[in-house]
Amino acid sequence: MFRRLIILFSVILIALSVTISGCASQAAQAPAVPSENSQPVTRPTLTLPTNSSIHVAPVPETTGEASNGPLAYTGKLVFVSGTNDVGGPQLYTSTANGNNWLKLTSNTKGGEWFPKWSPDGTKIAFYSDMTGNNQIYVINADGSNQVQLTNDKFNDSLPAWSPDGAKIAITSDRDSVEQIYVMNADGSSQVRLTNNSSDDAAPSWSPDGKKIAFQSDREGNPKIYVMDADGFNQTKLSSTLFTDDYPAWSPDGSKIVFQSSELGHFEIYTMKADGGGRTRITGGNIDNKYPAWSPDGTKIVFYSKRDCTNDNGEIYIMNADGTGQTRITYSDCTDAGLASWH
Repeated sequence: MFRRLIILFSVILIALSVTISGCASQAAQAPAVPSENSQPVTRPTLTLPTNSSIHVAPVPETTGEASNGPLAYTGKLVFVSGTNDVGGPQLYTSTANGNNWLKLTSNTKGGEWFPKWSPDGTKIAFYSDMTGNNQIYVINADGSNQVQLTNDKFNDSLPAWSPDGAKIAITSDRDSVEQIYVMNADGSSQVRLTNNSSDDAAPSWSPDGKKIAFQSDREGNPKIYVMDADGFNQTKLSSTLFTDDYPAWSPDGSKIVFQSSELGHFEIYTMKADGGGRTRITGGNIDNKYPAWSPDGTKIVFYSKRDCTNDNGEIYIMNADGTGQTRITYSDCTDAGLASWH
């Protein structure tokens, strides 16, 4: 019996020895735990939002593609946005790519419309009904020093600078119908240029300052006319049965861009300065309106409702022949167009 206990005890000792030896071997073969510095920890990089306090809505990146290549528009735009704002539409500037929005006006009554850069780019003329009826105002390019130029009980609208910046042509209904007036850039010396019983409106100076294009409904629907800068020699340029209006003279004086209802809605057309060569440069089944030239005359900025389900729209740019149409504002369809390019 005693001998059996000795044998059993020996077997247990041998088993314990084998187990301890195996564990020691596994510990020796286990990989070393890496030190904190041997394997640098990779952490995700967080992209922080940029400060967009001067932006009223998301704007497109400058990597959009037009048919003629990447967006490379130069200069600045002034335009109307915020049609649904309680205070009414306000004026903004941006780069020609549609970036870097800056709000110029914060008027709490009425709205601001049809801004136009002065030839030197230091001021912007526009009209507003903030006093109850439309009047002409001018503001510095940074939004400072807003000055009212006309002050009467009628509606004065659609300002247009002369090429030298010394005068502003306007539309006024002070004679019971809309007529075209011209005044000094400070609002003084207002002189009537057109004088008939129909509406004459939307003046646009030729680059040499010698002529003014405008629209008139003296023969029914509005048509495009031209006159000398003193109001003489008024001549009709367009002769369709439809509405042709809002002319804008090209920087080289060779063409006039305008909008027409020829297709049952508004599209943009160009014609030669003498009225020939009428060419439609936009298409579709929804309004494209309010064209204005780039400073070099190679492109046109305009307003379109093509991407909007409401009655407002966004701002687009295209080449002067209508190619490369590219949307540049993305503001929930509250940009009313009416852009001016400097």
